[in-house]
Amino acid sequence: MHTSIQHRLRKIIDDQNKDDQHILADLTAIVREIELRERSFFPAKKAIDVFSAHVNDYGVAGETIQTGIEDFDERIPLFRGEYIVIGGRPAMGKTHLLMNLALNMSTKVPVLYCSFDLSEGLLMKRMVAALSGISLNQLVMGSLNRLELKLIESVNAEFQERRLWISDQRTNSLQILRERCKKHIEEDGVQVIFIDYIQLISSDRYRHNREMEMSYVSRELKAIAREFNVLIIASSQLSRMVETRGGDKRPILSDLRESGAIEQDADKVFFLYRPEYYGFMQDEDGNTTDGITELILAKNRSGSLERIQYARDSNYTRIISINDHLERFSIHPDRLEELGETPF
Repeated sequence: MHTSIQHRLRKIIDDQNKDDQHILADLTAIVREIELRERSFFPAKKAIDVFSAHVNDYGVAGETIQTGIEDFDERIPLFRGEYIVIGGRPAMGKTHLLMNLALNMSTKVPVLYCSFDLSEGLLMKRMVAALSGISLNQLVMGSLNRLELKLIESVNAEFQERRLWISDQRTNSLQILRERCKKHIEEDGVQVIFIDYIQLISSDRYRHNREMEMSYVSRELKAIAREFNVLIIASSQLSRMVETRGGDKRPILSDLRESGAIEQDADKVFFLYRPEYYGFMQDEDGNTTDGITELILAKNRSGSLERIQYARDSNYTRIISINDHLERFSIHPDRLEELGETPF
């Protein structure tokens, strides 16, 4: 038996403070870990055969999923079977990024978006804003003119062409999440699952130990990705240590909230960072940081670490390239009607 498992068993036996339920849960976790180790062991020749069978046209193992963000896709391939975590403090734009990635990916592959944070109605309004160019505030308030109503109709038609399922779970149960994921994978062929966000998921185990509960949730999400060969992208809150640290306040791996297991389990860990939020209005080269978000790849099991930038159009909840952000201009639909007759 592996030395670490022997040590854990001894620790369980010696701990007088745990009740029978907690002891049983710990033993079950150890048994499952042993089973996973035994299933994952196979000869080196078989490993080479598996690798060769999954090498794509670019010489990269695995099935890549395109994000629709050019700079991202050129530098950071995402693979089916990966468990990816996107971390950030509040107001960094985690939901904003996940939503745009889901919209982009759903034009190519079936996508399931599980939201524990926003209702389906509010999430749909954000998506409609991103696709139509109508501000989110107008959609929420319902103050739409004739042209904007026509835009909504065209967006509804566009949604029909996307393979996107949205689940705003009424319960935060991990077991129900797993069942829902399995159902959509088997019935709808889902290849990408978004989860917003990890800390809102609860399990029937370790309710009295938040760190152990989050470790268990993280392991289960990784297991779903591996078992069903799907890409899981989950957002995660970061600890307040980011705010109290000096310097530029860029997140680091130890900032992942409530569990070191998230850092350990994830195949890739991204951090979102908005310098202007912390009062840094220019970068190191003197360029403006207005509207700019940095996506920092802090852990990557399948390649190098990277840092890319994109612009966040918070008014329309869209992601746009840096070049388009610097050169962009917009004309409100009311102004278009003033300039001339519309085709509607």
